[in-house]
Formats: sequence, structure tokens, C-alpha cells
Amino acid sequence: MPFYRIIRLSFLFFLWFQIASSQNFPSKNYTAAGELPNNSVRSLLVDSNNILWIGTENGVVKKENDVFTYFFEEDGLALNSCWAIAEDSNKNIWFGSYGNGVSIYDGNKFKVISEENGLVHNEVTRLFSYKDHMFVGTSDGISIINLQNFKVKSLNIPSSKELFRVQDFFEYEQEIYVVTYNSGIFRIDFNNDQPVLAKVNNHQYIYSVLKDNDSIYSSNKGFYTKNKLTGYLDNSESFATKKNGRSIIWDYVKTKDKKIYAAAWGIFDTDGGIYEVTNQGFISKASEFNISSTDVISLAYDSIFEKLYVGTKDAGLFEIKLKPLIKFRKIEGQNIIGFARTGKTSAVLSTENLVITNGNDINSISLIQFKKWQQRARSNKRTLLPKDKDSFYELNHSLKAEEINFYDVKAERDHYWINSNIGIFAIDETGELKHYLPIHSEEINFTEAGELMETHPYGGLRIFNDLDTFQYSYYDAVEAHTPTMIVNSLKKEDKTYLLSVFSGLYIHDKDGFSSYVENGTWKEKQLRHISSLGKNLAISSEFGDVYIVNDQASFKILNKIPRAHIHGNTISFLKEYQGTLLIGTEKGLTLFKNGRNIFLDEEQGLKQPFLSAEVNKDLLIIGSTNGTYSIDLQAVGAPESLVNELKVKEIFINNDKLASRNLLDQNKIDLAYDQNTVLLKFSTNAHPYPHKLSYQYRLKPDENWSLPSSRPEIFLPFLPANKYNVAVKVSDQSTGLSYSEKLISLRIRPPFWRTWWFAVLLIIIVITLVYGIYKHQIRQSQNFEAQKRMIQQRFEETKMEALLAQMNPHFIFNAMNSIQNYIMDSDIDNASLFLGDFAKLIRLNLDHCTKPTILLIEEIEYLQAYIRVENTRFENRIQVVMDVDPTIDTYDIEIPTMLLQTFVENVFVHAFPVTINDPSLKISFQLLADSLLQCKIEDNGIGFSKGSTNKLHQSKGVKLVKERLALMGYDVEEALKIISTKDKGTTVTITLKV
Repeated sequence: MPFYRIIRLSFLFFLWFQIASSQNFPSKNYTAAGELPNNSVRSLLVDSNNILWIGTENGVVKKENDVFTYFFEEDGLALNSCWAIAEDSNKNIWFGSYGNGVSIYDGNKFKVISEENGLVHNEVTRLFSYKDHMFVGTSDGISIINLQNFKVKSLNIPSSKELFRVQDFFEYEQEIYVVTYNSGIFRIDFNNDQPVLAKVNNHQYIYSVLKDNDSIYSSNKGFYTKNKLTGYLDNSESFATKKNGRSIIWDYVKTKDKKIYAAAWGIFDTDGGIYEVTNQGFISKASEFNISSTDVISLAYDSIFEKLYVGTKDAGLFEIKLKPLIKFRKIEGQNIIGFARTGKTSAVLSTENLVITNGNDINSISLIQFKKWQQRARSNKRTLLPKDKDSFYELNHSLKAEEINFYDVKAERDHYWINSNIGIFAIDETGELKHYLPIHSEEINFTEAGELMETHPYGGLRIFNDLDTFQYSYYDAVEAHTPTMIVNSLKKEDKTYLLSVFSGLYIHDKDGFSSYVENGTWKEKQLRHISSLGKNLAISSEFGDVYIVNDQASFKILNKIPRAHIHGNTISFLKEYQGTLLIGTEKGLTLFKNGRNIFLDEEQGLKQPFLSAEVNKDLLIIGSTNGTYSIDLQAVGAPESLVNELKVKEIFINNDKLASRNLLDQNKIDLAYDQNTVLLKFSTNAHPYPHKLSYQYRLKPDENWSLPSSRPEIFLPFLPANKYNVAVKVSDQSTGLSYSEKLISLRIRPPFWRTWWFAVLLIIIVITLVYGIYKHQIRQSQNFEAQKRMIQQRFEETKMEALLAQMNPHFIFNAMNSIQNYIMDSDIDNASLFLGDFAKLIRLNLDHCTKPTILLIEEIEYLQAYIRVENTRFENRIQVVMDVDPTIDTYDIEIPTMLLQTFVENVFVHAFPVTINDPSLKISFQLLADSLLQCKIEDNGIGFSKGSTNKLHQSKGVKLVKERLALMGYDVEEALKIISTKDKGTTVTITLKV
């Protein structure tokens, strides 16, 4: 082999080794143009809750899950310039300002301690928390603040012309040491509760230190030293040390894997930056961390998510993932467009070359070599040069090497097949050319027998039987089952699948080609990508949907993943890993398995574009511009839940912040009806990829979750009065898992007019009002009825009076006729007696008719007078019996006036015709129980029967009696009973209340 070729291969091997071993760490830069109030980041702290605190020269920033909160003097900060940050044992955060003392933040408000409160100096340079004290280093002295009562004790410092400027603190064997710039190292001794400084040595020009077990790193002007602590704290003048590195180190951090990083700024030199301190030396990490600034002045380390935070004086804050989920191997100037693998080797195709790796042997084939192979083949007169007229895609043979475009690389039977715009190349595992075909084809594949399949968008398809003699079988595009416009293909077992963007899915097997659209198997026409998925296939459409199909015994669509469930609209690739479908899109990578999906994108370090992809064991390799991404699929596909806690951060009621922390601590708030617009701001525990979280909420357990939101807050406007248990569901796209928890109990009290007691009171008032109105109407109705009854009664009484006032003309005529007869018969005595009785009867009638009631004795006297007059006319042949119950006091009982006369009159008028022998009339009065008086009139006259025309029932007097009884409130049917039997007499019974 020529010497130059050996040199070239050695150089390529070295270059590829460097590429394979180097790594670029994903980083993010926060500046004043976006998230920071100032680009000078003086201090950093990751607290016990994994919250990052950023001290700048113009305010303090709290970064919690990529939510930034800002604090300035108007919020209670002592001064906007913050040079030191520390957390005490009570989890309060301390901020040291360079000019106005310290600010202590308890999560709700600030407390300021300055020279006015006993602080030794207002320019705070360092803070160090140890047990129940905070040690405050300043530009000229030290103060110690008790964490329980915030009492300040300032230490006496040695007399000197130089300022006693504190640069750092460290603890060794439970003693606190103070590192000054040019005054030496001191130990703080607590004697009788009064701390004093004890000088240890005279080391000068120290900027920062890092205690590492029993060693200490100490920064000086332009170098650092590493010493044993015992020697470093020795006051011997002969102490010697080895100078390492360069620049000035202002801060150190040590990671979990025992790496030490240093923040360097040379002040007047440009040798600063971010460095790793190793036993081999001072190694710059600026390129790997993508940090261009040389003015690095502060560091912080997140041990949970293994992030390094780098604060600069001029370029803001950098966040570097030291253990990235996705690793990037940089290959400057090359786009990785394909991967392939044979039994022993692997190949990577880029825009500049094809690299074949066999163990430690690396073979790179450049564009120039591909051009030479083409030119050599063309100079061979036996090589055919296909033309457009023969249905080939004719080559442009004048293309230069740098104009070569590779399309893809495939492995088939220990050969790598590369299709390009200058032809198809078959290269063996050693990098030697085995076949060249001057054919332009953007998609090639192979039959089950290993024969090359060359596609042409419009000119049909060829299967090459013999590459050396250029023998092939041609399939014309006019045939319905010939594949056309092929954009992707897959060889799986004994079938080769070809996808078209216009005519759907084709297969080639032992029976030849078949179009699934033409034979009716599957009507989907616009297809783009295909991949194996176990025994199944995953096929994507041109518009972003993915179909899971089985094509073994028969073609079946098992599942469809709609575009809406995939992050992104344009699919770049489909790959398979242990039953998991990997979908690359313009937005990132989605992993689908059993309904669970995991999404990776730029937040995890995966940037566009995706030019190619392959799965190699547990790794997914994605080719991109200037390098490749490698993803550990085993780690990504089986993650633990990263979200296990939710907590309320802030509550706003009607746009006013709720100040009481007690309500927050109880996770329960009780509000009035007019405090019903609520904004809840909450957070999860620390999360490495907070932008992968989406949030849903519901107010009651039986409700559906709300639509997902990317903001950790809930806005509840105009809540109706009710009790609510606000629950939050967090969906984590980085793990495909979700977590839900009740966030807070919320009660909106109803207004008093909507309370139960007010409703009861209102009901009572309404019922009372309705009842009052009802009673009033009843009273009015009763009064009206009473007046009506009175009028009616008076009317009836007037009628009765009129009736009573008039004697029956027939009766009077008969009486007068009887008197005339007595006179004519010269029966002066009887005429006188009769006339006396008649006159008495007229007088009683006139007297009684104006009274509504009379005494029973008066009624008896009236009836006796009436009966004597009537019986005289009957020649006294009617036997009359008057029977009064001895228990009755006739002078005490009153009854309605002349109520009985009508029935007595009927007896004399109707009961006794001349045919009746021994006529008799009996009138009886008997006192019944319950103060009832029974009046009974009985005769043995002719009586009457049902249907009789007897005038008794037609008597105007009887009708009037019934009306009078009704007006007086009697039940007429019960009060008045008439029983008559034909030829046996009549009995009238009247029952009256007395």
C-alpha cells in the first residue's frame, strides 16, 4: 500500500476515534434578553428543594421547574446587587448584597440585617451556614448570626492597613476556617460563647477554596494548588506547593462522580472559562459545554438531575446536563444521512463520505473515491450507459465530486449498497467496490432472493438478475401492479414492501408484484414510511397518521395512531425497538407502546433535523447535521415516575394575592360569595424536563378532567357557591406516566339570601304572609257571608214577620163566620168566649211576629190559644194533649218564634176530615242530651204516602220553616223529620238547640 494512503487512513482513523469518543453536552443559555434581569451572575445556589437561586447585579431570580420568579428591592430585597447566596438549617434563603447587608427570605417575606443591626460591614462577599449559625463574610470583617433569634455577633479583626476581605469559608474537623484575600487563614474559636479569630497561616491572594475530603484546592493569581489540609493549615514558612492551571478560579463544585469543575475569570486576562480540574491538569470544557464566555465567576451543581449551572460576568447563566439522556457526537461539516450494518461491520453514510467500521478498523470512502469509481466504470467500454429513452433516469456524468448527493445506504449479503445521483455502488466490508450501476434511483431494495430492485418514479421498475452483464426483468409502469412513485421500502422475511405517495402499498414475493390498492386489500394511497414492529408492520401516511398492520395470513389493520396523538405533523422515520414504535417528526421523537407514549425533543437535547436513524441493540442513533444523537432506549422506555408531589405556591382572590400562609399550609380556603374568582398557582416536585408536563384539573371527583394546559395554574372565574375539592392531574410526556392528587379544598360560602336558614326564614315569612292573606280573605269572606246571612236572615225574618203578621184569610173568615153563627144562634156566651180567644190569638200573633225567639212557655200559650180557636170550629171534637217534660224549665228555654204553628195549622186544615172518628192531636216537648229540645206534633189523621198530592209538602209555611232552620245553621234533614202513614196519621219532629 502506498505510503500516502497509509498516512491518510491513519489520519482518518484518528479523526473518527476523536469523533466517536468526544461528546457535546446539551446546554441552555439564559440571558438578560430573555429570563434574567442582568447578564452578570454573581452567585448561584441549588437549595434543598432543588430550586435554583440566581444572584445577579440587578436582582435575584428563583428558577423552579423553568418558572422564573424575580425579586428586587421593591419586594423587600436589601439591595439588587447579590454576591452571595446560602440556605440555612431552617430552609430560609440568605442573600448577601454588595452594599446593604443580608436579606433573609422565609418563602413569604424578607428580613434585612445590615450595619444598623450590628453587621460588621454591608458589602457581603460570602455566606456559610453551619449548624445554627450563619457566617457572613464581608469586605472588611466577619459577623455571625444566630438562626433562632437573628442576633448578630461581629468578630474583632487584626489591625492592618489592608481590608480584612473574606473570600471563603470551610469546615474541617467541626471547626470553621476563614479564608481572606491577603490577611491569611483564620480559625474561629468559640470561647465562652464569644467567638474570636485565631490566625492559622499567612497564605495570601486567595480567591476561593474547595475542601475535598482531606485535601483542599486553593485558587490564587493565575494558578491553583492542591494540598493536604494538614499541610495547608500548617504555619510553617517552608511550606511549598505545586502551581497548577491558569487564570483565577472564583468558584468550585464537585459532582457525584467526583469530577471537579472550576469557574475562572482572569480579570484582565482572557484565559478564563469553565474548566475541569483533574490529576492530569486543567481541562477546558468551554467547547463541550458550548460556553463562549471567558468571564466565569459562579457555579452550582444539581446532584439530583446532574446539571451544572455556570454563571458568567457578561453572558448570563448556562445550564449544562452532565448526564444527558441524549448524547450528541459532533462531526463538524457533515450531515449523517444513513446507517447500515452487516454481520461483522457497520457503516455510516454522510454527505461527505461512507465510513465502514470493523472493530478498531475504520475505513472512510470519500466523495472523490466515489467519483473515481464512476469515471473508471465509464471509461470501461463494456459499461452500458442507460438513457431516458430506455425508461431509465439518465445520469449527469459531468457532476463533480462535491456535487454528489447520496440518498441511502442498505446492507444486503455482506455488501453496502449506496444509491446516489451518480449511480448505485455495491461495496464490500473491506471498502472495495464490487459493483457499479450507472443508474439514478432514489429508492432501491432487494427481492427475497437478494436481487437488486431499482425503482423509477415514472419509468417502471427493474429487478436485476445479473449485475455483471446488466441483465434485468423490466416491469412497465402502465401495468396496474407495477410500483410507481416509490419513496420507501422494506424487506421483511419473504416479502419486499414498497410505498408510494400516490398509489399506496405494493409487495413483491414469489408471485411477483401486487398492488394492495388495485386488488382492494387496502385503499390508502398516500404512504411515506414503513418499519417492522415484531410480527407486524408500522406504516405512516403522507399526512402523519400511522397504521399498525399484520400481513401474515391476511392483511389486517390492527390499530391506527392518528396524527393528533403524535407530536408533530411530518414523520421523518419509523423504527422498532422491542415492540416499541419509534416515530421521528419535525418536533421530536415519540415512543409508542401499549397506549403509553414518551416524547423527547430539544428539552432533552434532541434537535432537528432528523436525516436518518437506526436501532443498534439498546441504542437509537439519529443522524443529523454535524453529528449524531444516541439515545439509550432501555433507559428511556422504562422510566420511573418523576412527579410525586403537588403543592400550592400562590393563591389570588379577585386578582389580589392571598397573604395568609396558614390557609396554604392547611390546603383549605374558605371564601365569601363575592370572593369567587380564584387563581391557583402550584408546582410539582423538581423535574428535569418541566416543559414535558401538562396539567388538568377537576373540581369534583365525578367530573371529567379539564383540557390539558402547559401552565401550572388554575383559573376559576365566578365560581358558584359550593364546596370544591380541586384535584390536579399531571401528565409527564418524558415518561408517559401521569400523577394526580387533591391540591386544595375550596369553599365558596353562599350569600345570606342563598343560605338554608334564610330560605327557611323566607318560606316561613311567605307561608305566614300567604296564611295571613288567606285568613284575611277568609275573614272577609266570612264577614261577607255573615253580612249576606244577616241580610238574608233579615229578609227571611221580614218575610216571616210579614207572614206571621197576616192571619190566614180563610182562618179569619172561618173564625168570623163562627162568631156570626153564635150570634145568630143567640149563643152569647160561646160567642164571647170565642171572640175573646180570637182576640187573644190576634194579640199574641202581633206580639210574637217581631221577635226572632220566644220563651217555650210563650210558644205553648200561643199554640193553646190557636188550638182553642181552631177546635171551637171543630166543635171541640179533636182531643188535644200537651205534654211537657217535667225537667224542662219552660221559662228558661227559648225557641224560634211560631215555628210549630205551621204544623199545628196543617193538622186542623188537612188531617181530620169528617170521616175521622175520635181525632186527636198530641204536642210534646222532651229535653234530650247535648242540650237538644225535641218538639213532636202527632195526629191520627188521614196522613199521606209517597207520591201523594197532600198539601203538607207543598205548604208555603213548611218551606219557610225549612229556610229559617237553614239560616239558623241547622242541618234541615236532621232538624226536621216528617213521618206520615196513610190513614194512620202524621208525626212531625223538630230538634232544636237550647
